[in-house]
Amino acid sequence: MTASHQRALEVLRDIDSRFHRLLEAVADADEITTTPTTDPIATLRRTRAQIDAVLFEHHRRTTDGTLPDGGSCVLQWDPPTTPPRRLVFDPNSGGNSWTRRELEWTGESWRVCGSDSVNAVAIRAPAEPRYPNPVDPPTIDTLLEWIRDSWHNPDPPALVFDATAKTEQGVLVAVDGELRYREADSDHWCRIIDETDLYHHIKQQGQPAVQSLSETSLTPQHFTPSPLTE
Repeated sequence: MTASHQRALEVLRDIDSRFHRLLEAVADADEITTTPTTDPIATLRRTRAQIDAVLFEHHRRTTDGTLPDGGSCVLQWDPPTTPPRRLVFDPNSGGNSWTRRELEWTGESWRVCGSDSVNAVAIRAPAEPRYPNPVDPPTIDTLLEWIRDSWHNPDPPALVFDATAKTEQGVLVAVDGELRYREADSDHWCRIIDETDLYHHIKQQGQPAVQSLSETSLTPQHFTPSPLTE
């Protein structure tokens, strides 16, 4: 995590903490009454829980470095249930050929999946910019920093992996410093000890998204009992 990311994370967590204390104070006030159909406190909490993910994505898109303009052509996309991909065409020194490289995001960096030399490259693109510049996805370390130390919030953030043809949606949370992963159809959670396990999930299910736990089908209770006694 860069120093700028760390400072932004600290500021946002301070805002989040102040917001949380304010909501708790309002909820404890005697004059506040709510009904099951219109609960303003619950609405505020749901809104607060979504702030982290929105600001995180905005910060990443506006501050992360893009590729230098050295004549390379870059196409980046997020395939469903697989890691982000890049297709890069680099002009060779002679100007008569190009090196084509296909890269896959590992959670930390781009891994070259294949490369070859090609000729007669032709490109068609909109006359006016319509798409964002390619930027690196957030690393696993950055994503983990985002969910740590937040378990006791009313609606803690989680890393959510998309469902695939073979697996249900996967949810990763940090319970008092311990990483716990559970799939929507599983009857227990498992402890994540080695980050290699997370790379496996990225390979099988794609880059996770930061979401509030309430946006998934799981609740805090799904992660608190012991996996041996649940």
